[in-house]
Amino acid sequence: METKEVKIVPPEGYEIDKENSTLECIKFKPITKSWRDDYSKSISGYVIDINSIIYKRNNVTNGSSNYNLFASKKQAKSALAMAQISQIMANDERFGGIITDEEWKLNTITKYTIGRGDGEISKGYHSFLYSFLAFHTYEQRELFLKENEDLVRDYLML
Repeated sequence: METKEVKIVPPEGYEIDKENSTLECIKFKPITKSWRDDYSKSISGYVIDINSIIYKRNNVTNGSSNYNLFASKKQAKSALAMAQISQIMANDERFGGIITDEEWKLNTITKYTIGRGDGEISKGYHSFLYSFLAFHTYEQRELFLKENEDLVRDYLML
């Protein structure tokens, strides 16, 4: 028995609509790109340079060379504060070090956290809910906040 084959090539900008097509009737739908994959767009925002200076960039190509572009200056300041906080937490032994992934998996360990609630700094504790600003003890959290409230405010975009 001889078999025959037909290849369907969708028109440019379209793809086969597999959900609405049958063997007798092939339907096409426009290819939808997410905004993230549309490199024809230009974007503007704020970038942190190698000297930790935040500056504005306008009308740059949306693509991998600009993935470090923040939509707002406030977000860029938050990212810069996050980097500084991570270094303080990793290198200043008074704060107990960064809580490890293994520690986060242990629901029996209480972590003392700093977050944002009602537009203000909020302190709490959790055993399983992840928080970047988390400490092993109440005292570590209080000392960190006392010495670094400016960075915490920037990180939380307050």
